Amino acid sequence: MWLKRPTHHRAVHEFRDAAESGDAERLSALLDPEVAVVVDSGDRQHPAIRVVRGAYEAVALLMHGMAARSGVVIEERAVNAQAGLMLNRGDEAVAAMTVDFTGGLISVVWIRLQPVQLRHWNEV
Repeated sequence: MWLKRPTHHRAVHEFRDAAESGDAERLSALLDPEVAVVVDSGDRQHPAIRVVRGAYEAVALLMHGMAARSGVVIEERAVNAQAGLMLNRGDEAVAAMTVDFTGGLISVVWIRLQPVQLRHWNEV
């Protein structure tokens, strides 16, 4: 079941807030127990995709990647025409994230790395 647009935006905001604040319990409550986090390096010469499955492993990966750190800003933005997140370091896009839901819980988190390919996303 797809979440309607305003609900999707609120859920992505809640996801960001829980991960960025380091609230593992709240983040875990947002995830389907069988959640998958797919990380695509975006490297054309050495492509790599890593898939982490299960809420426990997903929470560890997401909290590490989204932890508040100096110089990194997480913005809620449209990514692939849906509510998503952009991780930026200064003017450089570090990653784009989208979130899929099943039954109101996060079922898949898609993370696309590769600053070279993402650097023009923020330009109009």
